[in-house]
Amino acid sequence: MDNKTIVAAFFTAAAANDQAAMAAILDPEVVVTEAESLPFGGRHVGFAAFQALVRRVFLLWRDTRVDVERLIGDGEYVVVLATMHARSKADGAALGMPIAEVWRLENGRVKEIRPFYFDTRKFVDVLEGSSSVAR
Repeated sequence: MDNKTIVAAFFTAAAANDQAAMAAILDPEVVVTEAESLPFGGRHVGFAAFQALVRRVFLLWRDTRVDVERLIGDGEYVVVLATMHARSKADGAALGMPIAEVWRLENGRVKEIRPFYFDTRKFVDVLEGSSSVAR
């Protein structure tokens, strides 16, 4: 199975909330590095930390979904191009944010995920219900 197929299988497992399948795809010491400017920023290591991160991100928002548009593979790397859709719990403001994630695989398992949000400031503003954000 090539790396793009492995990442696609992860998204299928995630959509089904199949924790066992996700754990089988992620390396036990997977590292997810989020932008420090985000409320969940930093380095998250291991499957339990990954699960906690996902819970935290999805609990911050309502009506959250990520639409994967394309997977681009080259060797050990897969780039995920997607759009995150969500609504602020603070005031219901909608977010449609392009994201790119760089996934690094080793021996058929995901070792590292680095998400890049198009506009982290807007992400935080919408999350917090900033009045400066156009709705």
